[in-house]
Amino acid sequence: QEFSCCRPLVIEVGGKPQVVLPGSDAVFAHEPKTGKAIWRVNYPDGYSVVPRPVFAHGLVYVCSGFNKPTLYAIRPDGRGDVTETHVAWQTDKSAPHTPSVLVVGDELYMVSDGGIATCLDATTGDEHWRERLGGNYSASPIHAGGRVYFLSEKGESVVIEAGKQFKVVSRNDLGERALASYAVDGSALLIRTESNLYRIAN
Repeated sequence: QEFSCCRPLVIEVGGKPQVVLPGSDAVFAHEPKTGKAIWRVNYPDGYSVVPRPVFAHGLVYVCSGFNKPTLYAIRPDGRGDVTETHVAWQTDKSAPHTPSVLVVGDELYMVSDGGIATCLDATTGDEHWRERLGGNYSASPIHAGGRVYFLSEKGESVVIEAGKQFKVVSRNDLGERALASYAVDGSALLIRTESNLYRIAN
């Protein structure tokens, strides 16, 4: 049986709310008050979607899940089946099965489950860089203080400068398995590993 696991996202388009719901074979948008369908984009054979949708630059960014993930950038102002008309761009190069994507300014960052990080132009999908971080990834990246933080399943954080050039600031290894995404408490990072909960702050 096919299924999906990500959280829905509420956005506002033309002054009206929409609930974006990635599912198996398609992503849907509904009116939250009535449940009425607004639009859909099909991605046949996509299922078990984990990455949460993201809304920026007037586009909804959705990953299609297993088996071959594809990232879609969708204009959410359509009606009905808009698969052929409202996909602004798409890519299946190193798209994630599990981590959500991250938009910072004009750039979109993502990391594949196999540890390949990519920075794209969020509006066009043009690639700025693609680099192997090492390790496998389930946690979603976050942005803070001009930097992007990635956390591998082996518990290594890789911190890069946000921008069109790939520059590693630091690598820090907790030495414990880590699947959960970072949490933020003010200026502190919270990291949940297999055995511990860490709070990291100045």
